[in-house]
Amino acid sequence: MSANALLRMVAEGRLDLAFVHEVEGSPLRVPAGLCLRVLVEREPQFVTLAPDHPAAARREVRLADLAGDRWMVDSTVDGEWDALCRVLRRAGIEPDLLHGDYLTAYSLAAIGEVVTVSQPTARPRPDLAIRPLEGDPIGVRLLLAARTAAELDESCPELEEAYWEAARQSPAYQEWLRRGTAVAGRSPAHRGPGDDQRVLAPGR
Repeated sequence: MSANALLRMVAEGRLDLAFVHEVEGSPLRVPAGLCLRVLVEREPQFVTLAPDHPAAARREVRLADLAGDRWMVDSTVDGEWDALCRVLRRAGIEPDLLHGDYLTAYSLAAIGEVVTVSQPTARPRPDLAIRPLEGDPIGVRLLLAARTAAELDESCPELEEAYWEAARQSPAYQEWLRRGTAVAGRSPAHRGPGDDQRVLAPGR
């Protein structure tokens, strides 16, 4: 579901909390009075492709390696379509994009029909290769939204613990973090198992 729609539902009292991501270059429309907490300031977005794709042999995939591929993007994910278009055109690639939900995208990626953007916490599958993109050109900010700061204080620690537990189960993300690619302005906090897990920054 659209992150903007989820934020509206929280503001209207139809949801207590929403965990959403904000794509770089496409700010979310945050209703007045809503409280936000930043869970991860910048999470890199990876690419998912077939294991026998030539680019899957690389530790980091260059956009140029995917110049001839079709991408499938879920158009309900606010900002992702626009972000991918910007990134590909900046690399000199005219995007060949298809609309589709991510379950469909993963199924088609597994048989080599498309490549798709994925979160680094995506669970590994034997029929898919999940790789970082060279230079981390696509990033998102992970946010928790509620009507009161007290609700955020109650829920955020558990959510943050769950997020980093998911990160520990993703070999590709763990390798990315270990390599130290988390340099200023390009990454979420460079943290791993056992590191301090405080909220990274105050909400807006």
